[in-house]
Amino acid sequence: MMKIRSFFLHFLIPIVFSFGFITTCAGENVKKSVDDNRDDNGETNDESKDESLDIPVESEPNNITCTRRQNSQMHELLAAGHQQFPFMAAIMSQQNEYLCSGVVVANGLILTTAQCTQQPLSYILLNTTTDKKDDTTVSLHVIKTERFPTFTGTDSLKDVGIVYTEKHNNSIATKIVLSNYTNPRNVLDLEGIGFGLNADVGQTKELQYVGMENRSPEEVTDVLKVYFDCVETKVTTCFKDTGGPVLYDKELMGIVIKGQDECSKEMSSTYAVNKRMADVLPTYAFKAWLDEKIKKNDEQEQVALVAYPGQPVRRSLLNDGLHKFTSSRVEIITSTPAHIFTGFVCVFALY
Repeated sequence: MMKIRSFFLHFLIPIVFSFGFITTCAGENVKKSVDDNRDDNGETNDESKDESLDIPVESEPNNITCTRRQNSQMHELLAAGHQQFPFMAAIMSQQNEYLCSGVVVANGLILTTAQCTQQPLSYILLNTTTDKKDDTTVSLHVIKTERFPTFTGTDSLKDVGIVYTEKHNNSIATKIVLSNYTNPRNVLDLEGIGFGLNADVGQTKELQYVGMENRSPEEVTDVLKVYFDCVETKVTTCFKDTGGPVLYDKELMGIVIKGQDECSKEMSSTYAVNKRMADVLPTYAFKAWLDEKIKKNDEQEQVALVAYPGQPVRRSLLNDGLHKFTSSRVEIITSTPAHIFTGFVCVFALY
């Protein structure tokens, strides 16, 4: 019996010693691991834990992704062709300097901003695509100007006026039709027109147009705020003009009362930049006043203008008609003896 107990103790002592050694080493490793995960302030560092739970997430871009409407009519700045917008007028000074845009609303009646009418106007250029005179342009002398009754200065909301010019025939220009819209809720795509929209100082101001988007509140507003966005273009984009028309469905939706001088060198169709192009005074804000002026003007007018999108009456048609009429008279006057003899025969036959 004593031998068995001595034999058992002989093997038990190494086992207990080994177990204690393993336990001590494990404790030291755990302590070291905890110490390694503490910072200088004694706080536990959960970096290793975070790494095991991290889920890769794609970072969002700085700009908002473009979400253009499917039928959006926005387009980059384009140069207008000859008589593409035959109602456009370039308002000039005595020094032959361009001042602002205008739009023909009746024969001898040009709509523009009230601030433009406060400048030293001299004449109007019609049938032109630049601010320079040439053989195709028509120059009309300015007779007088008139501003909206409530306009008192630059801070006035209804910045709109009229320029009265010499009368002209209907082969020179057309008139724009005033829109009857009284709420911009469903008016989204607009087209703005003007001279030198992105031209630098000293450059020739060419007639240009651009497709924009109305982002005004849905309720009736005094000023429409129009934007250019989400269009892939490398054309310098801005709106350095006032007084020009803004069209919706080929009718006058308003006039530009404030443009945008800060130009963008290029635009992207990927990210939205929300570039505000112009502030537009809607037609319904001054339509009653303008209708009265047009009616009074038309009562004294004998030559009515064709309404856009119609084109001015071609001079060649008028000349052809006159030529045919003159030719027929010459033929009667210069009738030959054979014609006279035939006439006598016809008269004799009647008897």
